[in-house]
Amino acid sequence: MELTGSSIRFGCFLPIPAVPVQKLFKIAKVNEEAGFDSIWVPDHLLFIPPGIVPEAWSTLAATAVVTTRPILGTCVSDPHRYHPAVLAQKVATVDQISGGRVILGLGAGEAMNLEPYGIEWKRPVSKLIEFVTIIRKLWAGEMLNHEGQFWRLNDAFLQITPSKDQVPIYFGANSPRTLKLTGEMADGWLSIPLSPKIYEKRLKHIVDGAEKAGRSLQSIDTGVYLYTSITKKPEEAFEQIARIKAQVIPAPELLREAGYDIELPKELQSISYFKALLNSEWIQKFLSFSEFIPREAAIEFSIAGTSEDCIEKIEDYRKAGVKHFLLLNAGPDPREVVRAYSEEILPYFKQ
Repeated sequence: MELTGSSIRFGCFLPIPAVPVQKLFKIAKVNEEAGFDSIWVPDHLLFIPPGIVPEAWSTLAATAVVTTRPILGTCVSDPHRYHPAVLAQKVATVDQISGGRVILGLGAGEAMNLEPYGIEWKRPVSKLIEFVTIIRKLWAGEMLNHEGQFWRLNDAFLQITPSKDQVPIYFGANSPRTLKLTGEMADGWLSIPLSPKIYEKRLKHIVDGAEKAGRSLQSIDTGVYLYTSITKKPEEAFEQIARIKAQVIPAPELLREAGYDIELPKELQSISYFKALLNSEWIQKFLSFSEFIPREAAIEFSIAGTSEDCIEKIEDYRKAGVKHFLLLNAGPDPREVVRAYSEEILPYFKQ
């Protein structure tokens, strides 16, 4: 599944929830000038670790005004907090503001964004399929009558549509079922942090889904979001990744799949970021889980070290099938990370 270097794109996450909202747009401009191809925000009501969590589509609308080139996307929205027509309108509006630069990332949902607010979280995959079906028809300008499992529409249509009829929809997929569904109907895949070997393994499910739908993997933008830390002394970069081990590897099964044999206490065996709530109990669970994550595992699931180390690691991911890197800047000096990508890493892969 090796790809040519010219097909690789590099994106960055705005540092939500770490910085005030007004500072996000300066950072977006800095990353655009550095040469990044895309800018991403999480679509959350709550976030772990805690901090400032702005509404995603308002944030992207403002980002669209201060930038001119990068793709803008969510990683990821869900079908539970929005009526499909309401989200279709939001996305089409930001797409028009940005001149057609928007991607809608969608996933099955996370507990922290739903359970505290009494938002129903049933049959998420079936709901996702119906949601995408409706939203694409509305973007196409259809007058829609729909009797589904979750929504009913009667002569429904939008008075704003995307600048190019359709906005690409990427799935944040992790299970075999959602990975196959990505291959069947999505325009791209947004993976959680994985090692290159696990990424290549998961990608086979997407290939199966694509073949079932008569599609080619070449038509699917395969992405992964990863933490990255760069310093001239690699040990400093590795140490920074080690400080955020439970963010880099958010579930025990990923460790087991990567071949790390660890014994966890019963209360941590089923811990998962997708099930987590923003309270002291869950935060303590992740702090405890972090103590069991081997340092080398966190490094394996990230891009860290010197620029040369990072180029080598990116090559490993590229060979595993990654086309689009969504990077979370975790360096001890974030400005040095941006400089290294701008002056050394991006030119290497785009020459």
